[in-house]
Amino acid sequence: MSLRRQHRQGFAAIIALILLVVFAALSATFFTASNVTMLQAENQTHVQEALLAAESGLSFHTYVLKQVSMGSGLQGTALMDALRTTLAAQPQITGNLGGAGLTYAGGVLTVPAISLDGGRSFEATFSDCSGANLSLKVTGRSGSVSRCVTMTCSVSQGQAFCPTAGIVTRGAVNLTGNDSIKGANTADEGQIYTATAAVTAVTMTGNAKIQGDVYATNPNAQASLTGNISIGGATGAAVASHIHFGATPVDIPEVDPTVFAPFATNIVDGSTSTSGNKTFTNIRIKANTNPTFSGNITIKGVVYIEKPNKVNFSGNLSFTGVVVTDPGHSTTGNELNFTGNTSSAAIETLPDTADFHDLRNLKGAFILAPGFTTKFAGNFGTVNGMMAAEQFTFTGNAGGTVRGSIINYGTSTFGMSGNASLIFDHSTYKDAIPGLSGPGKFSVSPGTYVESSH
Repeated sequence: MSLRRQHRQGFAAIIALILLVVFAALSATFFTASNVTMLQAENQTHVQEALLAAESGLSFHTYVLKQVSMGSGLQGTALMDALRTTLAAQPQITGNLGGAGLTYAGGVLTVPAISLDGGRSFEATFSDCSGANLSLKVTGRSGSVSRCVTMTCSVSQGQAFCPTAGIVTRGAVNLTGNDSIKGANTADEGQIYTATAAVTAVTMTGNAKIQGDVYATNPNAQASLTGNISIGGATGAAVASHIHFGATPVDIPEVDPTVFAPFATNIVDGSTSTSGNKTFTNIRIKANTNPTFSGNITIKGVVYIEKPNKVNFSGNLSFTGVVVTDPGHSTTGNELNFTGNTSSAAIETLPDTADFHDLRNLKGAFILAPGFTTKFAGNFGTVNGMMAAEQFTFTGNAGGTVRGSIINYGTSTFGMSGNASLIFDHSTYKDAIPGLSGPGKFSVSPGTYVESSH
């Protein structure tokens, strides 16, 4: 009886050991499975957080892109260079990089990682797709996990409207003598806007008068006023209330001559006689021709000037159309001088013939000459369209009515002296101006959104 009991007890001990081993194995298996599940859950959390970081970065960068403006017609390498300069000047980006800088190598522009809370971050790269298109890739990180989102961005050029101010200039303004700037319908048409960085933004001496107010973007600028001057209808100490420093910057449109170039089919070069009583229609002045149009000259249609060139209009000029030049702001060897009497008619008044039928619809501009220093020394009556050039100078009794604005692209001084007088009328041309393009603006294509793990 004792022996049987011992056998049963031994068997029970063996069963207990087996069960202990089984439970231990099950426990280890459960622990391992639980640990794997927990790691999977943690990894999945990092995956989701990395994706959220990438999407946050995409929203951040597309927001910044929509706030900036680019130059007109930029593509490829030129676009990438301009983007690098533009983004490097954006405080939303540079203020979040902790002292790091943008890098550009192999055609790829990289914005270093921007940190988020919880150890997450995102960085971005821009690369050229084609034309005015860029690929924006944002990599979000959480722990050791990264996720990427990619989207295509495009730069589109908008049409540009005539500025509302009479004079828009990147340079300082200097009026001496009996100069006057007025509005034909309201005082606001005679406003001046200057984006100069010079300390003295406005200089006025003698009896100079500006009917509208003056706006200068430099908050630290000042005005030098001497004599019996008038601004905004005020004189004396009251003038100060009509000069506004720290004005909000505005986008200054650029010239895009491509819409006019096809009309300029008749060549003017060194072999062309430009003196006497002559009529010219839709001409292209070849580079380095440097012509002087003297005598009684009639011009109809487009005058397209290649660079470099020094073009002089002396004598009596009767002009119906528009002067357009190659784009770009280099002033080397480029001059446009009106030293005689100039009469101007609107481009839409050209006869409705085969030469001018389509051209008549491209109304609103008289001179579109970036890179050209432009001088008026005689009267021009009424100019039926805006004028844009690198630098304008009005001397003697030069002046007349401008149906539009004057854009002075250069940073050199916009000057008027003697008895020069300008009257600005904005009532005629209120639509977008052909030949002017607004700044490039970024847009994103939602249909190009792609997620990836690298």
